[in-house]
Amino acid sequence: MNKDLITDIAAIRVCVGYLGEKENHTWWQSSFFSNSSEAFLKPVFNKTLFSAQYYGVKSAATIVHDDHIGVGKDVFHLFRLPEWYEVEIHSLLGDQYALSFLRDLTCHEDAAQSFLLEYNNKKVIEDFGPIRLGGVKDIHEKTAWRAIASHYFEGFKSGNKAFPYFSKLQ
Repeated sequence: MNKDLITDIAAIRVCVGYLGEKENHTWWQSSFFSNSSEAFLKPVFNKTLFSAQYYGVKSAATIVHDDHIGVGKDVFHLFRLPEWYEVEIHSLLGDQYALSFLRDLTCHEDAAQSFLLEYNNKKVIEDFGPIRLGGVKDIHEKTAWRAIASHYFEGFKSGNKAFPYFSKLQ
């Protein structure tokens, strides 16, 4: 499995999760990356605080995405990926260098937006809401993830919610 691609996907997920929270763009009602959440979670998850925040926002974002896209064995989105990707991302959270990199993306809204801006494919996005970006085989392509970053970046910039996804359906 390509570790660079896994790190990129995790970074997009962290940025979108953070930016979608109610302190930023209110795409979901969670506040896992807020200062108050850290104060609440740290006594319980002292050594794994970031992982607790990550999984909390992942769950909140998954619910919202599933509501807009649907759930099925042949439908995937940023917060509901094939199992092998989920396992690789979970393993990545154990790497101190990767953990530090991902944590830095949540220090300020500008850090998350800058990552999405630098990573995206710079295409103008005019369609928002649920939008199919390709087939399941495209999940393995960096260009597909650059397109996903573009959709989310433009969605946050314009105030329009974006829910890009992959499916087997043609």
